[in-house]
Amino acid sequence: MSTLSARSEDYLKTIYKLQSERKVVRVKDLAVTLGVRSPTVVGVISGLKDSGLVDQEHYGYISLTGAGEKLARTLVQNEELLKSFFREILDLGPDEAEANACSIEHYITPTCRERLVAFIRFLEVCGKGSPKWLDHFRHFLHTGEPPPCDRCGEMLPGEEKKCTKE
Repeated sequence: MSTLSARSEDYLKTIYKLQSERKVVRVKDLAVTLGVRSPTVVGVISGLKDSGLVDQEHYGYISLTGAGEKLARTLVQNEELLKSFFREILDLGPDEAEANACSIEHYITPTCRERLVAFIRFLEVCGKGSPKWLDHFRHFLHTGEPPPCDRCGEMLPGEEKKCTKE
């Protein structure tokens, strides 16, 4: 994916989101949204301009280039997929899911991020009707106990106990 810093990726996503809401983005908008000072924004934007990901007009408006928009869209989609995974699969609340999605995307390798996103997409496409293993995981998550065996109906705690129907 990208070799940008976590901070630069966050700026791209924020510009992308603000651009879709307001059409124009200024340094002040980014500073307020990201909770930083304007000089910090100017420094990061300068690096993003050098990378060809953003443009800044003489009157201060910031916009994504074609490459910047494409990358930002991918980053936003990946973050949304991670949030969905944390909410729907791991059963985290919305705030916790969002905090974890934002954190984890920056601290795993690009290959790991791509594979995790691919796995989540796979679950969305192929997991309709909730596969048995996912139902079993949810049962375990909420009870702390393994679910009954699909074959014999007995609880199978630990690896040493085998199904009587095998």
